[in-house]
Amino acid sequence: MQESWDGGPESDLGGGPGPADEQLVRIETARRAYSAGMALVVTVTGEIDLLTIDRLRAAVAAGFEDLRDGEILVIDLTPVTFMDSRGLQALVDATQAAQQQREPLRIVVDHTRPVVRPIQVTGLDNVLALFNTVEDAVHAPL
Repeated sequence: MQESWDGGPESDLGGGPGPADEQLVRIETARRAYSAGMALVVTVTGEIDLLTIDRLRAAVAAGFEDLRDGEILVIDLTPVTFMDSRGLQALVDATQAAQQQREPLRIVVDHTRPVVRPIQVTGLDNVLALFNTVEDAVHAPL
């Protein structure tokens, strides 16, 4: 079963005329089943910066609201090409919100520099629940 917000799973919000933020970032949310359980996956493609941060924050907030019992919220940043300090703060805020709400939150980053480098330089790799793949994130113990 797959559900999507923000234009549907097949839409390309970054490809046509429209507000600048829609040309820089594409955010899709989908419910996915794994052998370890269900996950609500927010996949971010493009740039996370001043123009796009509100869309990321809104997608994560909606993810928390739509999270069902037993589901894990996963933010997949592997397609991100740029992330500034606003993106880092949004990840910290999401982590704190998850802790306050006692909801599981996992963040997926690969070893590409645009995302993992700022996380490592700031020491947030010791604060955030980071995984290399969505599958790893879902299968990790709670």
